[in-house]
Amino acid sequence: MARIDDYREAFRLACQELAKVNLHRICSLSGAVAIEDNNGNPAISIPFINQDHLIHFEPEIDVILQANGEPVPIPEKILILHYLLTARGESIRQNLITFRQVEEGHFYYSAFIKRALDPLAQTFGDEPQRFLECGSQLGAVPDELGDASITLKPLPHVPVTFVIWGGDDELPPQANILFDESIVSYLHTEDIAVLCSMIVYRLIRIKESLSSIKPG
Repeated sequence: MARIDDYREAFRLACQELAKVNLHRICSLSGAVAIEDNNGNPAISIPFINQDHLIHFEPEIDVILQANGEPVPIPEKILILHYLLTARGESIRQNLITFRQVEEGHFYYSAFIKRALDPLAQTFGDEPQRFLECGSQLGAVPDELGDASITLKPLPHVPVTFVIWGGDDELPPQANILFDESIVSYLHTEDIAVLCSMIVYRLIRIKESLSSIKPG
């Protein structure tokens, strides 16, 4: 499939770039940690959406879950490597922006609505408490925006805030996703959109899992 081939090529190129960089410098800029793998080889430990991931370099570069060595889906591998390669060590500026305010955000905005904002609003717009509950399972903390909001750090220097407003007789539920303006020093615009979609669908799966548990 062309899509799979695209992912493989993107991962290959990211691995190629990562092999050229100074491991300790990239960790300093990104908030990752330089460690050794089980064989004593250099490796990188980095949290991603509330789970520690391991990037090992021998026998080849790959990304696995640190706790159990399980494989990671290739879109997530690509995103993690892109973060490491893009990170500039920028401090959080405490100034929130929308996706439209990110460079070329308008170019991806229709896809961003379809893959992140609409699913978020449709799933949680009428259940703000369940939204907070699901967010807590990803390590998110409640925020004070909208009818319900959460903030989490899917990557060490990337806080993301998810906001929902419940609907009424005139308007359907609404959602927005906000970023510290420093995010442009850590992820390119397309990667920001992909990251948000990943988190939203994790939240949806958590809700489905909780809904399937029958009381008593």
